Amino acid sequence: MGYLNQNLDILNAKIPNLAARLRGIKPSVYLVTSKSRQGSIVPAVRREGHLYPMHSLFDPISEGNRIAGTANEEFLIVFGLGGGYHLKPLLANEKLSALIIVEQDMNLMRGLLENFDFTWLFSNSRVNLLIDYPPQELLNFVLDNYLPIIHGNLGTISLKPRVNLNPVWFLACANALQTIPETFSRELTVQSNFGQRWFTNTLSNLPRNEEVTTKLLPTKRVLITAAGPSLHKQMEEIKKKCMDGMKLLATDTSLPHLILNGIKPDIILSIDCQVFSYQHFLKGLPAESILVLDIAAPSVLGRLTDKVVFFSSKHPFSLYLNKYYRVLPTLDLVGGNVTHAAVSLAKRIGAREITLFGTDFSYPDGEPYAKGAYIYSLFQSKSRRTSGAEDYFWKFIDESNPIREESHGTWRYRISSLDYYRETLENSNPASFPNKISQSSENIAWQTQSFITSPPKTKWQDFIHDYSEILESLPPLSANIQDYLAALKDKSRQAWASLLPAATRFREESSSGFEAVEKARIWTIEWIKRIPK
Repeated sequence: MGYLNQNLDILNAKIPNLAARLRGIKPSVYLVTSKSRQGSIVPAVRREGHLYPMHSLFDPISEGNRIAGTANEEFLIVFGLGGGYHLKPLLANEKLSALIIVEQDMNLMRGLLENFDFTWLFSNSRVNLLIDYPPQELLNFVLDNYLPIIHGNLGTISLKPRVNLNPVWFLACANALQTIPETFSRELTVQSNFGQRWFTNTLSNLPRNEEVTTKLLPTKRVLITAAGPSLHKQMEEIKKKCMDGMKLLATDTSLPHLILNGIKPDIILSIDCQVFSYQHFLKGLPAESILVLDIAAPSVLGRLTDKVVFFSSKHPFSLYLNKYYRVLPTLDLVGGNVTHAAVSLAKRIGAREITLFGTDFSYPDGEPYAKGAYIYSLFQSKSRRTSGAEDYFWKFIDESNPIREESHGTWRYRISSLDYYRETLENSNPASFPNKISQSSENIAWQTQSFITSPPKTKWQDFIHDYSEILESLPPLSANIQDYLAALKDKSRQAWASLLPAATRFREESSSGFEAVEKARIWTIEWIKRIPK
């Protein structure tokens, strides 16, 4: 059994479920070992009389150093364990923040644990081991554990002789990770622009959150209006469906056009933290409408009506608030736009039939929005004899590098951000997009129950004061983020995580991610001090 027990003992302290699985299976019958000319033991697989070593049979240590030398990133995903010769030099680099080892074969892994001492590897807090993870689960694991501002750049390296033994599987894993840089680049841009505003808006909304008591009732049939130019042609159909008993859920961007056409939504949804969101309501807010707001929305919106329902997203501070102050209903904002969030809301209140209007996700005939949207009055106010509103509309579109697309005698402009919004909505509702979404009744009861606001666990002033005290008590950041977080209690760890969106704002002016988080901690504490007790 060689090194098996000592390897599993270390692994059990880190990943007990994996250790238990490996303890209960047999080693691969195809795994053998050979001695290199340099004297090190090399794992190999024997297939149909051929030997396939996973490392150089001449000098695996030097080869491992060369492989490790190709990695410049701090957060590394390594395809293939082998004998670990390529991993030891990686761990010697103090700049390495995390090392995720991806393997495919449990039985092969069991054999490797019997023949090689990996205690030096598994005992390192920066190391994680994923075996036989489907590509999507691998992607989800990385998305859940990679913190760009702390971990640095993300990269991958491969132990090619090992990968070549199962090329299709490893290629699928590598392909699944290709979207990560774009995903995190987009997310970091959003956090850098809005991270601080999410926090300050949330603080401003807490008093109002304790005053309002409106609830959303379950409904089976919902129509959703977005602000695409096609909305204007769909007005009569929308009126008929409303008369037929369907509930109208309007995105805030579509509200002005509905008001101009005499339509009063049952529900209006607003998710943007920027103050210009107020301009969507300048044409009025029907007294009958319920306004559903992100707790991080501008506080002025929450004072427009008493019929307000606040929800939370998955921003770190919102998660902290939900756990230690008050459970707010949550919405899926992963789509990055209010239409996607509206579909999430309709599902959460139990809708079995959802019909979408104005969801162009493009600029048909060069028009960006339905008439009446705030952007029209904004550009018209800037209009001059030498530069009309049309010039501003074109500049607005042109800044996004549009692609002109023609089909069946019509044309439209497409831009990458709107393509992304459309794709995320399609992927979340693949069977029935683009204009109608049906939902089975299996989860309706759960969904309607979950869109409920619980009573506060404490007054908002006490919650904020306690949060500030926790931030003040956080120990200095250490170079090893895994050890630092492991030493914190759950509440302190979640409070620390709540600083990350604001920290992105300080990253460029800081020498490290740790310094950026420390600046965010100080900024947050100072901001809280401005709040009257």
